[in-house]
Amino acid sequence: MAMYRTAIVGGRRGVHHARCYTGIENMKVIAICEIDEERLKEAVEELNVPGYTDYVEMLEKEKPDIVHAVTEPTVPRHIWVEPAAEAGVKALVIEKPLALRPSEAEALAAAHEKTGLKIIVNHQRRYLPFAEKLLEFFADDSLGDIHFIRACTEGDITDMDTHLMDVVLFALKDIPFTHVWGAVEGAEIYDVPHRQCPEDLMAIYTFENGARVFFESARTAFGTIDFPGSNPRCNLDFWGTKGRMWWRENGSWGYQFDGMAQHFVEKTHFGEDDKFGQRAFTEAIAAWLDDENQPHRNRLEYAMLGFDLIMAAYRSALIGERIAWPPKLSDEEWVELKNRVTGT
Repeated sequence: MAMYRTAIVGGRRGVHHARCYTGIENMKVIAICEIDEERLKEAVEELNVPGYTDYVEMLEKEKPDIVHAVTEPTVPRHIWVEPAAEAGVKALVIEKPLALRPSEAEALAAAHEKTGLKIIVNHQRRYLPFAEKLLEFFADDSLGDIHFIRACTEGDITDMDTHLMDVVLFALKDIPFTHVWGAVEGAEIYDVPHRQCPEDLMAIYTFENGARVFFESARTAFGTIDFPGSNPRCNLDFWGTKGRMWWRENGSWGYQFDGMAQHFVEKTHFGEDDKFGQRAFTEAIAAWLDDENQPHRNRLEYAMLGFDLIMAAYRSALIGERIAWPPKLSDEEWVELKNRVTGT
């Protein structure tokens, strides 16, 4: 079993991700990079590893196998790729969202194609316990084919709706969509107004297999009000041809299939589920490096599809029409929509 050495970029949220390496036999954190000196000092003290303020210097001196970059959305993700590949890094993990505007996603895709580096996006919900059960239901066909999904979340579009969209794609086995009708309202002006995204997004998607998705991401989402006690960050209902399954991030998850007299239900606690999910996500990086036949569930190609889905809803909202694949949104259109919602 190979030992994989990981360097962390980002001394705030990055430390949380570094903790998930503790106790994994064939993976360890060996360095951290952070430009804020105070955060760097705290991270070095907690992790007991060398600290750097320069990314390239860290790569040259430490020669990690894995880089885990956990930075703000305003830092373009593509800047980590080529230096990592040149330094012999085998896998790069980037934080969501993978981009804020189309040109950033295009630059990331180009860097990925140029280097061939394995890139993973930190949408760890594909490794939560409910996701494992969903895979079991796919394997034994107990849920049948999913034909409708109701998905809603509260929070920043650049934050929680990327997670929500990723779970939608996971449940639909990452197939492309055919049409979308989207609407946006307001401008995100809370803690990080520089993200410059709409405050509310609502869309109806149709996928290649005929499935439809009602998708809502908003500061106060309508679809979350009727789930008492649930954390509104991620709420999903999956209707299949043989039954129904649901998941609330802090509430409950459960299912009822044909022939079941009563539904199965269990409480959920994201704080506990995430410990399991983030660790499984981390272990899966090494598994992919060990064996090409065990690809990571959060490969860049899936996150790119999710990004395209969100950008497609933006474009539909901009032109006021239902649009079909491919949903190409230009940077100029992105700026036009941003200016419209911000009133500039």
